[in-house]
Amino acid sequence: MALIEFNEVSFFYPTIDSEGDKESIHAIEVPETVTQVFQNLTVGVPEGVVSLVGQNGIGKTTFLLLAGARLFPASGSVTIGGRDSRDFHMAMTDPEVESERNSLISFVYQNMEFETDESIGTLMETIFGASSRNEGRIGLIDDLRRVLELDSVLNKKLQSLSKGQMQRAILAFSLLYGSRIIMMDEPVFALEEQQKERAFEYIFAYARKYNTSIYYSAHNLELTQKYSDHMLLFHKGGQIEAGSTSELFVRDRLEQAYQVPMDALYRRDSLYREVLVKLSGKSQHD
Repeated sequence: MALIEFNEVSFFYPTIDSEGDKESIHAIEVPETVTQVFQNLTVGVPEGVVSLVGQNGIGKTTFLLLAGARLFPASGSVTIGGRDSRDFHMAMTDPEVESERNSLISFVYQNMEFETDESIGTLMETIFGASSRNEGRIGLIDDLRRVLELDSVLNKKLQSLSKGQMQRAILAFSLLYGSRIIMMDEPVFALEEQQKERAFEYIFAYARKYNTSIYYSAHNLELTQKYSDHMLLFHKGGQIEAGSTSELFVRDRLEQAYQVPMDALYRRDSLYREVLVKLSGKSQHD
């Protein structure tokens, strides 16, 4: 049974300046004024750990934002655990609606950065204390400190960290917050390979232990194969295949989706990670 369902979803980004609230995307009838991302998309996403796989710029981030009630369809509907995503449309202006949405589904953005007055250690304690899912999670802070190698930054503020340290701290915050569903958009691209492996191994175990569904995009195909129960495979034209990772992570399907040979695909993903790190403006190293 699907935990998140897209039913005849269409979504467009305006490609010309327009007046009004640019956060609100409406159905636009003039094709030249929009960049179409999805049209009449129907797909169900199961519970568990689900990886989003496909070419750069094909709509994975937009899909996560729609599935996480951060964007809303121009037409059609998205349901999250039986709730219409439009129930959370006022989350940007109503703190109660925002809190309700975040308890159900939270979001880790790519290149997520912000300044804090408190230290990392204090924030971890505060976030854990405010979580509605604390029961049975004794020792979680200690686990995250160890797995994500945060002991050396506990007394620092977020804005003083390297990109890799910041990503590890934000991952810890998201797991401590304890939403029923967590969306993660490229959450580990600035980490060293060994750190990525440790992070995903822990995330995979966390999802099972605490009955949490985690949906993520990552450019390391080996990790997506190893640490996901299910996959969403994105094709050009807006088509998305949903299925088990063992079913979809096969050479012919991947080469068809990416439209490049498998060997070239792995090289391109490695290069893209390097570009992301450079664009972040901070070193990936501690």
